[in-house]
Amino acid sequence: MSSLDLIIRGGTVVDGTGAERRQADVGIENGRVVSIGEISESAATEIDASGQIVAPGFVDVHTHSDLTVLSSPFAHSKVRQGVTTEVIGNCGLGVAPLPAGAD
Repeated sequence: MSSLDLIIRGGTVVDGTGAERRQADVGIENGRVVSIGEISESAATEIDASGQIVAPGFVDVHTHSDLTVLSSPFAHSKVRQGVTTEVIGNCGLGVAPLPAGAD
């Protein structure tokens, strides 16, 4: 029995290192990528990514989502674009911390 929880098969992997894109399988175990390449074993869940790009999450380094996430806590508009990390408050504006007495 495989220890992999998920295998994303046959996608074009762009890994963010500057390496050339390549077709590969991606194996995930306990929420972490543990193998990239040709994976012969099976997993509980498999996704056919043929014709799709497989990439790590993207970082949005200038955003004002600290306010919009209060009205849309799942941040679907960002997550669906592959954004997994955001830098907020870098303009000197933000919703936190609250001023004293503003509860």
